[in-house]
Amino acid sequence: MKSESWYRNPWVWLVIALPMSAVIGGIATIIITNKHQPDMVVDDYYKKGKAINQELTLYDNAQKLGITLEVKVNEHRIEVKSPTEFSALKVKVIHSTLADQDFDLVLTPNAIGTLSSSIETIMPGKWQIVVMPMDNSWKVRKTVALPNTNWMAF
Repeated sequence: MKSESWYRNPWVWLVIALPMSAVIGGIATIIITNKHQPDMVVDDYYKKGKAINQELTLYDNAQKLGITLEVKVNEHRIEVKSPTEFSALKVKVIHSTLADQDFDLVLTPNAIGTLSSSIETIMPGKWQIVVMPMDNSWKVRKTVALPNTNWMAF
């Protein structure tokens, strides 16, 4: 029987290739997940949990005061209309998963009777819009899919 070198036998390479492909796949997965990690929208859950009760009272205050708003978001503008007159309103626009896309605005009255502000182009997706007065005495919020050029009741 003729003795062959081990490296000339195809079965040896098959036995080596299968575990090696698993190792390479694992390394590739680690590299991809490290480069594309999802953002944590809330970093400190404990502090956020303690603040929830205080925040809930602000939403209750909006209900008690009968605050009703309508919001319209198009590509370059956010508008709010309300039967109540406000000198200015603060708006937080929060993306569901990408914290670096979040932004805050101050809306001021315009000539057509709404409060508005210009914005950069907003990316499509699920957003949470939070509206509050300048004195932070109440809050209203709604989760919406943007872009949406219709008036949305809050």
